[in-house]
Amino acid sequence: MVWSGAKLKRATEAASGLLGQLGLESYVFAIEPREGDEWELKVECAISEGWQTVTLPVDVGLLLASRTDSNVRTRLLQSWDARLTACRRSAARRPTTRKE
Repeated sequence: MVWSGAKLKRATEAASGLLGQLGLESYVFAIEPREGDEWELKVECAISEGWQTVTLPVDVGLLLASRTDSNVRTRLLQSWDARLTACRRSAARRPTTRKE
């Protein structure tokens, strides 16, 4: 899949929305385009011992679809939550889901 600045912007907005739903404490992130549909999401987040960096592969088509498809959004939230658990504000806090 060819990427453009507009696609990168939409992917970044979609990732921002999903990360916001996860209830992370403090974080910065970047979407990094790669060849094909498999891009990378790099998240640096605050944990009790300092900062950690997590790199997640992400299918850009699914990421973009998550903006309008609640099933895809839920699937990505569950996948990312498993990898970003230490970054949440509270260990008891779970991702929120929203309907669009």
